[in-house]
Amino acid sequence: MAFVFYDIESTGADRSFDQILQFAAVLTDDDLNVVDTFEIRSRLLPHIVPSPVAMLVTGVRVEQLFDPALPSHFEMCRRIHEVMNSWSPATVVGYNSISFDEEMLRRAFYGSLLPIYLTNTGGNSRLDILPLMIATHAFAPDGLHWPVNEKARVSFKLDRLAPVNGFNHSDAHDALADVHATIHLARLVRAHAPVIWQSAMAYRTKALATEYVEDQSAFVATLLRFGRCVPSLVTALGINPGNSGELFTLDLRQDPALLAAMTAEELSAHIKTKPRPVSSLKLNACPLFLPIEVAGPKAAGYEIGLDEIARRAEQVRADEGLRKRLIETVVSSRAPFPESPHLEEQIYGGFYSPGDQYLIDEFHRAEWPQRLSISGQFDDPRLRGLSRRLIYFDAPYIMPDTMRNQYTRAVAERIHARREATRWVTLEQAIEDGEALLANLEPAHRPRLGEHLTRLKAWREEARQLLGVPGVG
Repeated sequence: MAFVFYDIESTGADRSFDQILQFAAVLTDDDLNVVDTFEIRSRLLPHIVPSPVAMLVTGVRVEQLFDPALPSHFEMCRRIHEVMNSWSPATVVGYNSISFDEEMLRRAFYGSLLPIYLTNTGGNSRLDILPLMIATHAFAPDGLHWPVNEKARVSFKLDRLAPVNGFNHSDAHDALADVHATIHLARLVRAHAPVIWQSAMAYRTKALATEYVEDQSAFVATLLRFGRCVPSLVTALGINPGNSGELFTLDLRQDPALLAAMTAEELSAHIKTKPRPVSSLKLNACPLFLPIEVAGPKAAGYEIGLDEIARRAEQVRADEGLRKRLIETVVSSRAPFPESPHLEEQIYGGFYSPGDQYLIDEFHRAEWPQRLSISGQFDDPRLRGLSRRLIYFDAPYIMPDTMRNQYTRAVAERIHARREATRWVTLEQAIEDGEALLANLEPAHRPRLGEHLTRLKAWREEARQLLGVPGVG
């Protein structure tokens, strides 16, 4: 199967309230030889204020953010979706991608009325090289170099790990350069830690991972905590009734007989002790299972003996009541996740109806004037909000004056919010952060940051004038 390696550069680190500015992807064959390359940038969305820190890290200049020759965010997302679909089926690979890049990409697709699960549907699967590097360091470190950070700990940052292992990463934090750095590390893992690579490949889909945990009474699950690989001998308890992608596991250092004898109150208190008796794994997020003989004594629980591990695992598998009690206790201990009032955070608020899905397809086929009409026909309020926002961003001239003016004011209020607590970066916050950063910045980088601050201040003045807010200072 082919691989699609990808990376993004963004306006900041918030997966819901920042945006992708650059996307790059490389298609390889099964042997990790480059077959094709794709790269695209977009201009800044009107309601997004870029973080000065992110702009320094990525090297994006002011003129790039507002370059009219660049595609809009909507146009970029449609093109990304088109290219990745044409390269499917494939294993989609990134570096720290499952927790960040992929969530950013899903939200970009969501805001563009595109299918969000592109990387793990249609025959595609997912792989994240960061956990493989951490596991390689834990179980097969020989042959690779491991940089140490200021805290005397191994650094798994891409821009540090790739160069010490022979990759010229002079363009770090450029999306395409980071993609090639990730491919370089993937080749190293495959060559120097084949068991790690094979284990990751074997369980890279939800179906493969589910089959494995159902077949194995005891297995080694690797959890990542603070940049460390923590392997544990566990047994499967079952799937979360409310989330088919979440598997609960029991640490086999726990004695099933003692757990079965606990009252509900005792069990509720016990599951909160550390190390956690019950953990969860995302079966659809490429969990890393290792053979017991590879993990060996490094796996928590190995010290009590493999015969005792096997006995406890079989005891748990045979006791459906205990497994059900443990799952119910963990689920009931979780605080309910409140529904967000923000459209950006409603991405997982349910699937669209067939009727709305038909209208989404019509929206993409239509021209902008027709899209305004379609936007009012959606049943799902998320789609009405997202579609009209797209129209304002890309074709505001087709909106009635009143509607367009309402959106213009709403955007100004959003980016000019001052002392209110917001999840997104505001102009005031960006200017304050930029000025603080400028005071301690190396002289060579000050002109670029100064350009951003000048544009942010002009933008703030434009917003003040529109809102009728007097300037301060």
